[in-house]
Amino acid sequence: MHRGYDSEFYLSKGFRVVGLEAVPAICEATRKRLSRFGASFTAVNKALSQRAGETTTFYSVPDKDDWGSLTKLAAEKGTYASVEIVIPTTDLHELFEQYGTPYYIKCDLEGADEIFRDQLAKDHRRPVFVSLEVNSEVDFDVLKLAGYDRAQIVNQFMHPFTQAPNPPIEGEYHNARFNGETSGLFGLELPRDKWRTIEQAKDMYQRWKALKAMDDNLAPRWVDVHVCTTETLGLRAC
Repeated sequence: MHRGYDSEFYLSKGFRVVGLEAVPAICEATRKRLSRFGASFTAVNKALSQRAGETTTFYSVPDKDDWGSLTKLAAEKGTYASVEIVIPTTDLHELFEQYGTPYYIKCDLEGADEIFRDQLAKDHRRPVFVSLEVNSEVDFDVLKLAGYDRAQIVNQFMHPFTQAPNPPIEGEYHNARFNGETSGLFGLELPRDKWRTIEQAKDMYQRWKALKAMDDNLAPRWVDVHVCTTETLGLRAC
């Protein structure tokens, strides 16, 4: 959840939001900042882990507080110093049991996206839309096994040039201004002509990754993959 910039966008569009944040101080500050949304917003102060109901060491990074991670290397990235804190754990199964299956779920966990991805594939409940920061080609394979066959790759570097559609397609209209630290549009508000089969999206990611390896300026930042099904988009299977 971090400081709740994405959460604020979803809440402003009229959705109920459950946000997961491991660092107690950040979680409490975001809970207070978004308290005006009342019962529509739930901030959960736990870390997504392999098993729920335990405690784990979490590496918080005071000077770059969106880099906190379950692993020291992923948190510090050779740049900043981290602080160890001990926090309770949860998993996707427990979150679905407590709060229901979401319409849309977004994951961006430093060094732990695979935990989310694999737990999603093993659970029988399926959010309509899923968004995940891409770390490898395997992400596409696992999401396909989970039953998703349509994908759209989104580079967060382009978000400052993105505008929310009006009239809205998802929820209510909110005149949001996105930046490179936000997740941007989701679901049916993503450009309809950019949805691809998951195999095509995997190929696009491989090409983007190769270009990035040649020159990071030509493929900056990182990319998310949004997935859903052919039926959700009302398309013919191909």
